[in-house]
This record gives sequence, structure tokens and C-alpha cells, in this order.
Amino acid sequence: MQHFFFFAGEPSGDLHGSALIRKLKNNLPHLKFVGVGGPLMRKEGISGRLKMEDFQVMGFSDVLKALPRLGKYFYQIVKEIIDTQPDAVVLIDYPGFNLRLAKALRKRSYKGKIIQYICPSVWAHGKNRIKTLVDNHDLLLTIYPFEKEYFNTTPLKVEYIGNPLVQNINKWKYNSKWRDHLNISSEDEFIALFPGSRSSEIARHFPLFLKCAENIKKSHPFLKFVCCYVNADQLKTMQKSLEQSSLKMNQNFFFISSDLRYEIMQDCEIALAKSGTVTLELALLQKPTVVIYELSYLNHFLAKYFLRLNMPYYCIVNILAKMEVFPELMGSNLSNRLISDKLQTLYENVEQRKKISLECQTILNDFGDKHTHQAAAEAIMGLWK
Repeated sequence: MQHFFFFAGEPSGDLHGSALIRKLKNNLPHLKFVGVGGPLMRKEGISGRLKMEDFQVMGFSDVLKALPRLGKYFYQIVKEIIDTQPDAVVLIDYPGFNLRLAKALRKRSYKGKIIQYICPSVWAHGKNRIKTLVDNHDLLLTIYPFEKEYFNTTPLKVEYIGNPLVQNINKWKYNSKWRDHLNISSEDEFIALFPGSRSSEIARHFPLFLKCAENIKKSHPFLKFVCCYVNADQLKTMQKSLEQSSLKMNQNFFFISSDLRYEIMQDCEIALAKSGTVTLELALLQKPTVVIYELSYLNHFLAKYFLRLNMPYYCIVNILAKMEVFPELMGSNLSNRLISDKLQTLYENVEQRKKISLECQTILNDFGDKHTHQAAAEAIMGLWK
């Protein structure tokens, strides 16, 4: 029986992996799926001794602490793949781990196909990652249209398969009752806040977001703020912080579940967001946004001097546009005053907001209308034709 080994080390990979497995099962019903996945992939039938949850770490310093454990898991996975010789290994995102895994498999003479689903950020890390991909992989699936050009002079098969976020937003049905969850009317203007999806991000960003909200409130007393949260623990943490501020819960500051994030993205005036996938969602909904990412001093040092990340932009929206569409602030010493000034300028400048919305529409058009997971399944099956 033909079988594939999948590896997904974080929730976004679990989401992509589960959708891809579903499409492959439709075309290859006897295909067996093994490897490392999360709850969504396990629901689709993937089996394995390790789980996605074993690999979840955030930030360079967290990775350093987890290295002994991740190293042990790494060699377990290599041994399993070499011993069982699956027909294909599908590696989803998680580039630091997956690029090394592909290299180790080829070094140990694994003969099956190796597929990387979601291109590592070669524009940030340069030629080393490109060489690793070309030397060890049979197929690279990209979700950003500009990535393919980095491999034009190489023999690697690269397929742009569209971006799943575009399809998510196209399928989304607006919930007109969302305001009923809050004490906020359709006439109220508000700024949407997206401090992050992990506890470490909340701890780092939410106090800054609160200070910014307090600062802007002085100039715009009727303005409200709606903050997105992912789970009950996050909500509890943020509520405690809010109690220490001058803002009042359910009066001028509101919390709402991430299930309704597209509703508040669409209806807010502007947004403040931690750099990440959420900024692309905001761009696809054409919502002007100030983007921040506060790094610890250690992470900032490692990024600048060890990984040598030197890019004109860090926000994916600006990378796609090759210009600053969303104002972005990154670093280890971000001040709430600096962020507040950017946010207030954007809120008050209606013409700038219109210009940003038009640039966002251009980005949306560039993605095209591919059905990502179906295109991925077809590209993978095409390796055997």
C-alpha cells in the first residue's frame, strides 16, 4: 500500500495538512497517512507516535531552550522514515526543522519524494535556503505569487498554488449580529486590536496596545477599541491588565472571540496588529493597519547578528507590495508613544486610508483564484505521472 509521511509542527500546518489529506483521500482512497500532525490531521486519519503539540515553540530564545527535546524528536522521525521508506514525505511550513529534516533524509539515502508545502522565507534568509531546497526536494508548493521567481534558474519543480486565506475570505459569510455580543452600536467608531495568538505574544504586546488606546482616547474620547482573543486563558490575562488601565470593559474597550475577527476587521476604522498572518487577512479585507512586533533584546540580537535578517520590510503585506502599504514598527524598544502617533495619524488621515485600501485591492488581485489545497494535491500526484 502506498503511504505518505506528513510533518506539521504548528496549528497553521495542521490546518493546511488536514485539508490536503482530505483532497488526496478523494483521489487516492487507499493511500495511508502517517507522521506528525495536530487534532485536525488526526481527525483525517493520520497516525504517529509524535504529535504536533510536542513541537510548538515561539521565538528564538524559546527554540534554544527546546533544542534538546526537538533534537531527540528529530532523530526519531529520521529513523522512522528511513526504516519505513514512505513513497513521499510532505513537510508543511516549520522551515527551521523541515529543511534540516529533508537534508538529513537525503544524506541517509531516502529515495522517496520530498515535498515542502509553503516556501520558507528565502527572501529573508537568502541563497542557503534556496540551495537546501534545490538539493533535497522534488517539489516546492508556494502560497505567495512572487516566490517562484527565486527558483527560475534552478531545476526544482515549484508550483504556486494560491493562498488559502483568499479562499477563506471568499467563503466567509458576514455575521450581521456580531455587535449583539457587545454593548456597541453600529454608529460607534472603533479600532480593532490583534495582539497575537500565543500567550508570549499577549504578554509582550497587550500592555503596549492598552497604552496606545489610552493615548488616543485623550484626543478622541468617543472612540472605542475591540480586542480579539483566541482562548479563555488569554481573555483572563488581558482582562486583568485592562483593570489596571483607565479604560473600562464593555464601555470603551471590548473583547471578542477570534471566530468573529473578520467581522471586526471589516467594520473597524483601522487596526493595530502584531506582525503575522493576521496582517494579510486585514489586507485582503482592505483595512488600513499599523503593524508592530516587539522583540526581546535577545531575539532582536539573534535576528540581526546571528540570522542576519536584513530586509526593507518585515510585514508580509509590505513584502508582497514591495513598498510600505501598512506602517510597520519592529524592534526591541518600541514605545507606546511612537505606536500611538502612527495609529492616530492613520485614523485622522482619511486620504491615506483610501490609498492603503486601493493598494490592498492590488495585492488581492495578484493572488488569483486558485483553489489551494486541490492545486497542492494535483501537484503532488503529478510527481508520479
